[in-house]
Amino acid sequence: MKITVEQTIRSKSIAETFSEVAENYHQKAEIQLKVANGLISSLMPWKNTLQDGPILEIGCGTGFLSEQLIKEFPDRDILLTDISEGMLRFCENRLEKEGLLTNKISFDKLNVDELTDETEEYSLIISNFTPQWFSDTAIGLEKLSKQLKPNGLLLCTFPGNHTFSEWYTNCLELGLPFTANPLPDVEEVVIKLSMNPVQVDYYENDLYQEFEKSLDFFRHLKEIGVSISVTGKHLSPKQLKLLTNFWDKKESGSIKVKWHVVYLAAKKDGE
Repeated sequence: MKITVEQTIRSKSIAETFSEVAENYHQKAEIQLKVANGLISSLMPWKNTLQDGPILEIGCGTGFLSEQLIKEFPDRDILLTDISEGMLRFCENRLEKEGLLTNKISFDKLNVDELTDETEEYSLIISNFTPQWFSDTAIGLEKLSKQLKPNGLLLCTFPGNHTFSEWYTNCLELGLPFTANPLPDVEEVVIKLSMNPVQVDYYENDLYQEFEKSLDFFRHLKEIGVSISVTGKHLSPKQLKLLTNFWDKKESGSIKVKWHVVYLAAKKDGE
């Protein structure tokens, strides 16, 4: 699939944004850390049945998942990748300080949208809260599945399209545009991915994050880089004030925001 100019600009913007917020992300991305812990737990039943071969992590970020992969698979070659140079360097420096880097660990900048290699190389490809940033989540996961060895495992998480339902409902009631980035529809992703020689399974889990005020929620998204708009849509300051005032008045005390988390596993058919 040919990469368009728009996709190139989009990828560059995402990479630059996350490079700028790496330190904040590591300190404040509590949902992403919690989901990384859930993802490594979901991997454990597969641990002793994985095919021989290296492991590829897509979107290593600051290393929430990477650190655990290294500890769980000390004898495997592990390639840690991210679209953001800043995230990669932060992750590498942090893991080095913690004494976790060995000659088994390597790093590379990688944009899944530009991936063309179909070499069946990896026993495990794993990704935490990254596939939603692909220009098309299903196509990106399909590309990754083609890099799996026969009987290899693709394991990932991403926020699904019911994330931030409170934000959506309040915008609907006010007649304001809902400017959150479009998030993957898990059923659509599963149907498309299942057209490939993989067996797909998934489950969903809702996590809630609490903030004193709705404006704190929007500030949090900006601090960890998630507020970057891939559609170019934004509320005006006046619209944002209208939304936050309305949202706060509806709630008694703090507000809770839902993250609709999807855990997806795809095992490649054997030879």
